[in-house]
Amino acid sequence: MEPNNTTAKPTDRLGNEQRQDLSPRGYLPATCCRGDSTHTHAHADTQAAAAAAAELSMWSGAAAAAARTVSPPPHATTSLTGRRGAGRPSTVSVRAGGGGLMDFVGGDLVKPDLGRWLDDVEEHKALAIYPPHEGGYEGRYLNRLRYQGYYFLDLSARGLGDPESTLTKIHPVCPPSLGRQPVARWYFPPEVDYRLSLLHPDAKGLIVWVYEAKVLSKAELQFLAMLPDLRPKVRVIAECGNWRKFIWKPLKQISGLEPDPDAEE
Repeated sequence: MEPNNTTAKPTDRLGNEQRQDLSPRGYLPATCCRGDSTHTHAHADTQAAAAAAAELSMWSGAAAAAARTVSPPPHATTSLTGRRGAGRPSTVSVRAGGGGLMDFVGGDLVKPDLGRWLDDVEEHKALAIYPPHEGGYEGRYLNRLRYQGYYFLDLSARGLGDPESTLTKIHPVCPPSLGRQPVARWYFPPEVDYRLSLLHPDAKGLIVWVYEAKVLSKAELQFLAMLPDLRPKVRVIAECGNWRKFIWKPLKQISGLEPDPDAEE
């Protein structure tokens, strides 16, 4: 009897012959049908296609970001539209006309009128000033008075009450009771006389600087204009409004105590 050199082929549990598939990954049992093999290859192709699509989208996104960085949006500062995406954009042009030489000079520069400012304060003793709306210009003129030796009493016209009683007389002040405490009345010394009594002997005088004086009545402005006559060491500066540049006028002309030469007939 000749020896059987044939290698026994592997069989499954039911005795069926199994085929072996030699692949780079090793010996894998080829028990699956042809349809399962096709599904495996199709799944691999799907993964490769998804990876390629992801890489393509990444490069396209980077290119779009670079394009947005390089190219600015058109008409970003010159066109205004009333409604998003409706009609053609309307272009708004701004013209500055009627400007003088002083409109191009910085407001923080020292103006050549500081000498006239000091002279008018000493001559009229009560001035109505009109600083620009943005503020800050009056600080130059305030500092120049401070360098001359004046001290300041800053008051707001809103809530000042009766200027005569508040500045020159002992006046009552009623704190808010909030509806739960009894109505109280406190008495305070006159603001101007109290400050004058505390001035340094070398001080030149006291400047009463009144903010928002435009809310005061004509009679209240007249009292502020006459206050330097009642207290010789007092000067009054009242902010009676705003103008495009810092200007001032005698307070007696503004309140009607003296005729205003610049008033229209």
